[in-house]
Order: sequence, then structure tokens, then C-alpha cells
Amino acid sequence: MLVEEIIEKLQIVPTDKLRPHEEIIPYNFQKLREAMLNMGRLVDPIIIDTKTFVVLDGNHRRKVLESIKCPNAACQLVDYFSPEITVGSWFPVSKTIRIEDVPFKPEPVDFEEGLKALQNLEATFMYVRSANGSKECFIYDSAERKLANVIANQRAFISALEGKEVQYVPDDKVDEYLAKGYCAFYRRAYTKQEIISEAMAGRVMPPKSTRHMIPNRIIRLNLHLGWLAESQEVAKQMMDDMLRRRLNEGSIRRYTETVIVLY
Repeated sequence: MLVEEIIEKLQIVPTDKLRPHEEIIPYNFQKLREAMLNMGRLVDPIIIDTKTFVVLDGNHRRKVLESIKCPNAACQLVDYFSPEITVGSWFPVSKTIRIEDVPFKPEPVDFEEGLKALQNLEATFMYVRSANGSKECFIYDSAERKLANVIANQRAFISALEGKEVQYVPDDKVDEYLAKGYCAFYRRAYTKQEIISEAMAGRVMPPKSTRHMIPNRIIRLNLHLGWLAESQEVAKQMMDDMLRRRLNEGSIRRYTETVIVLY
């Protein structure tokens, strides 16, 4: 990717124009807010859909900028409906939660039938655990077969898990956790159109509802927060000058493999 192509992808956007699509996790928000204020920098740009300004990655960063009344945000603009961008989900998993610990009525189901029920909005979550080499599954009915109802039920369900030992894992890694003795709460992955429509309507989804795989994601921008307090035009000029200097000095690396970033 050429220098000017990278600069074109990074834009300064008024913070109040950004549309979140997920709720934040309060603990994560406070931790990130402290880190950003201590460093005085926006480390990674917020990734947004170029047509709607819906935040695809960086809902917590957006909230921090809003909380400190920062008028602008550094954003990477992407074509969300490009087939190169894919959407998955995060599944809550736990080693300690038993099915009777969840205050919702479970119904036993075959694994494949459960997946179909999730896809058809007939279930909110599916509880899955390994038992004697097979998957033991229970679904939680969504009552009404509507997207808004499923989202509301998921929010209530996740709230009921608060205070319990739960972590979130990518949907494509869940089998590894089942093999280690975890139970997993499967859920349906939202479509791109559903995500955009809900965000545009101002209805945010529960935390960790979506997992976006975005190629050529730009990280480690390390932009001074003070620059974002300038006018949109001045902030863009300062960011572009910094990028040209860094990129012309060879301060760029593209990873062709999966990377692990430690914070």
C-alpha cells in the first residue's frame, strides 16, 4: 500500500458523527480512558464504514473521546460491504457456570437443530458442553422471532452472567475451549445489514456481539490527543505530515501472519 493510499484511508471525523453499534464494557472503558489520558495519544484509529460512519472497531475509543469532549477522531474508513470484510461473533465461555445457574428456561436440543434455531431467530443463546465425546446442548427460546427481541433477550442474558467467571472467545476457537472443559454459549452472528440498520436507528447491541475481520487494518497510529482538539482541517494536516514523515522513513510493517499484540 502506497503512502498516499494510507493517508487517504485515514481521515479526521467529528466525534459526534460516529455511530456506535455496540454497548461498552464499563471496566474496559475506564481502563482505556486512563491509558489514553496517561499517554496523551489515540494509539489505534477508529474503524468506520465510509458511507454511514458506523463504528466497526473502536466503540470504547469513541466513548473515551466523547467523555473527554474531544471534538475529532482519527478514523480508518472502509467499505463495510466489501466481501473482504467478514463478521463473526464472540461466545461467552465458562468453566464454572452450570446450566441451572442461568435464570432462563433451557430446552434440550440437537446441536445442528440448535444452530438452525439461532440462525432463524428462534433462540437467544445455545448452551453447549462436551459430554462423553459429544455435545450436550440446550437452547433459550427467543419468544418472538424478531431481531430486536433477540437483541433485548441477549442483553438480559448477558446481564445475568455478570459477576460470574466468564470470558469471551472468538466463535472459530470455541471447540478448543469445549475440549478443555468449558461450557459455551453459542449465538447467531449478525449480518452486516442488520448491524448497520440497528446502529443507524440508535439501537446498540450488547457488548462483544460482533467480531470484525478487516484486512489492512492500520494500527499504532499514536496520534496526539491534543491534535484532535484542533479544527478538523488542522488536525488532518498535522496527521498527514506525521504520516508522510514516518512512512517515508520506512516506519511501517505489514503482517502477513496472525499476530498477538500485548497491551
